Amino acid sequence: MQKLNNILKGVEYSGPIDSRKISGIFYDSRKIKKDSLFIAIKGFNVDGHQYIDQAIELGANSILLDQNIENKYSVPFLKVKNSRKAMSQIASNFFGDHSKNISITGVTGTNGKTSITYLINHILKCNNYATSSLGTLGFYGPNGIKNTGFTTPESIELQNIFNTLYNGGITHLNMEISSHSIALNRIDNVDIDIAIFSNLTRDHLDFHKNIDDYFSTKLKLFERLSSNKLAIINIDDPYSNKIINKTKAKVLTYGFNHNAYIYPFNIEMSLSESKFDILYQNKKFTIKTNLIGNFNISNILASILACTNMGIDINDAIQAINQFELIPGRFESYKKKNGGIIIIDYAHTPDAFEKILSLVKSIQPKYEIITLFGCGGDRDKDKRSIMGSIAENFSDRIIITDDNPRYENPNQIINQIISGFKHNKYKICNDRKQAIEDAFKELDKNQTLLILGKGVEQYQIFKGKKIKHSDTQLIKELL
Repeated sequence: MQKLNNILKGVEYSGPIDSRKISGIFYDSRKIKKDSLFIAIKGFNVDGHQYIDQAIELGANSILLDQNIENKYSVPFLKVKNSRKAMSQIASNFFGDHSKNISITGVTGTNGKTSITYLINHILKCNNYATSSLGTLGFYGPNGIKNTGFTTPESIELQNIFNTLYNGGITHLNMEISSHSIALNRIDNVDIDIAIFSNLTRDHLDFHKNIDDYFSTKLKLFERLSSNKLAIINIDDPYSNKIINKTKAKVLTYGFNHNAYIYPFNIEMSLSESKFDILYQNKKFTIKTNLIGNFNISNILASILACTNMGIDINDAIQAINQFELIPGRFESYKKKNGGIIIIDYAHTPDAFEKILSLVKSIQPKYEIITLFGCGGDRDKDKRSIMGSIAENFSDRIIITDDNPRYENPNQIINQIISGFKHNKYKICNDRKQAIEDAFKELDKNQTLLILGKGVEQYQIFKGKKIKHSDTQLIKELL
């Protein structure tokens, strides 16, 4: 229990307050408990201000809102300019502001967030750090894995996670930071020690409207860093210099550019492993890993920089990488008895498509490539034809299927993908399970089947309903 006047410290508001006890804070009226604070937020589909009556009926003893609504009740209505921004501060106050007591590494970028976060966490674990990770693959806490439903959860859940980790003895957290979470004030009150920028390519333009707004949102993370923090930047990305020039933090760079603080050379690659040397502090080190592709080499470099700056010897970091098996849903490779190869990957942006397809083509130029994918509904529509064009450029055959149509007409999504094609080397099968089963059955030696877009997702979303489906589980069953 916390006092209302205490959890409002640092928040600008109007309205009467007192020291009444608050048992919890909620933005979902369905979760309200007796003597809790309800924070009314206008969301994309639902406006919390419409549920104030319900929240009070369920036991809320105070309301925070950012709209002018007449108070018909005896509980205080507290008016703020931005409920989301206020919620971040309130959540930090309520749960003890424990991000300051944990070493937090935040990873942002269009692609690579999950892989870098996962790699850092692996290296820290191998070196006996009390560490946890948070992102697309879920929250790895003291009591196991929990799926939060977001790449970066809302501020209440986020601050609660910090509280749980601190009380569980966790000293390090590695988390993905989405552009949505920055724009929607979820990380306003998170004390980030190391911020990593992987890259910026076309994505989320349904939310950000244009690439400049998308970048400006990412940039805020680095502009907020103080001089005693660290920014790790992918120097290969065209946006890197803009970030470097805007942050007050110490900057370390990584990439294939030999001006980077750490860079690779002598690269050898197959569909099962990568071997390469790196130059770090004018010394050469060799890495041999199951991870494939230049993008994964880049992710490894970022992870090494983060971990060595957390006190891990580079030799110990490299040993951990050499022992690393795979990142779930990222370039998961399987082999059929007849020699056909199946690769499952989360790639769902034009840039990710280009990278994974060009990689497979370059490593196995004599293999036929069959690409199976769809595009998510209620998301950036303009990228669909671009992804279709990229798939066609590298693939011998294409299978178009559904990938979380949400509330859109699946056939309309497919038609927009097809508009990017110049040739007729595709077929359509809306039923993703059937599409994968058919493709697997037909897969022969000297062929590679790429199943793209979902990675470790366990469902398909149709009209608000989640229907159980796993690309990975299905392939394992077929094998």
